[in-house]
Amino acid sequence: MMVGKTVVVGGGAAGLMAAIRAAGAGERVDLLEGNPRLGRKILISGNGRCNLTNLDADAPWHYHGGSPGFVRPSLERFPLQRTLDFFADLGIDTHVEKRGRLFPLSDQAQAVVELLLDRAQCLGVKIHTGAKVCHLKRGEDRFQVVGQDGRQWMAERIILASGGRSLPKLGADSSGIDLALSLGHSCTPLHPGLVPLLSLDPHVHKMQGVKVQAEVRVALKGGREIADRDDLLLTAYGVSGLTILNLSAQLVPLLDSGPVVLQVNLFPGKSPEQVSEELKMRWERNPHRSLEGSFWGLLANKLVGPFLERFDLPRQQRVDRVGKKQRWRLAQALTCWPIEVTGPRSFEHAEVTIGGVCTGEVDPETLESYLVPGLYFAGEILDVHGDLGGFNFQWAWSSGQVAGMRLGN
Repeated sequence: MMVGKTVVVGGGAAGLMAAIRAAGAGERVDLLEGNPRLGRKILISGNGRCNLTNLDADAPWHYHGGSPGFVRPSLERFPLQRTLDFFADLGIDTHVEKRGRLFPLSDQAQAVVELLLDRAQCLGVKIHTGAKVCHLKRGEDRFQVVGQDGRQWMAERIILASGGRSLPKLGADSSGIDLALSLGHSCTPLHPGLVPLLSLDPHVHKMQGVKVQAEVRVALKGGREIADRDDLLLTAYGVSGLTILNLSAQLVPLLDSGPVVLQVNLFPGKSPEQVSEELKMRWERNPHRSLEGSFWGLLANKLVGPFLERFDLPRQQRVDRVGKKQRWRLAQALTCWPIEVTGPRSFEHAEVTIGGVCTGEVDPETLESYLVPGLYFAGEILDVHGDLGGFNFQWAWSSGQVAGMRLGN
């Protein structure tokens, strides 16, 4: 039987960071990962480049869950600058891309995993891969951890950092949450997050493969509105792209109550009045063109035909015969195109899990369980999810540090 003072369950971003922090404070640490290798989600993130964090990562409004304020102490204790300093010390410099996303200068996620692993090993962390935990029990003064292969560990404290259900093809599941439940914790409903959305709109399906720059807005109850402006991808199942993935963090839980209508502006930043005037000028220059042909060079042909059909506008009508009212109706449609979405795609297509261990049962200052002394949590296993663009990695780094440091370390 192997004995360690601290056992970290989960070898992803949060688990590696927690193990490094605990070992750096002089603790004996065993890191258990059920997969054959560590950091598999890190390796595929950002198309293999790893979006480490974001210039706006310290802002708590980029994080969501049952208790949005829960993230604040961790973000304050290990903010963006400390994160960048930590990775610079490992040898990772960063560069900035749009939306404030920070990537390694090498654009190699593999390097991130290798350098985290190197630091953990230098600090004496004992790493066990293929160590799927199936049983966790709290004794009088320590925990007993049992793996599926029969291996056992004893620990004074446990850090659960095994993530959620997103990307099951990489071995992700809810086994860590199940361990927390076995010790008396509760869990919020789990949904796929940062995920494409489904739509039954046949006109959208006909536009499969079209990508446009658009602004997408959604009206919420109470007069509140959320919006995003970036790539919108139209697909055979619905909608995707950066706008949709980002908005999905807040929309997916709402879809449990029924469909949600997206309002899409294909001319972001412009009003119906401005678009109507631009159409008028465009048509005056080429009055002989058809309504469909008048959009050549402005919008993708594959989008225009189904779009005009959607609003019962005659594709072949000459633009010099389009009246002012019809032009105004088209301008309104182009700037406020309603697309009804009915739900998210599955966890197989999600980047994160929405939901997790209830944060009301965990001390936000230390990430120690209120219910089970010596049990800590870090990362996606908790009911915390961030916006697209490096925020979920920042939560992993910050929460891993806090869980790993233990009170007084």
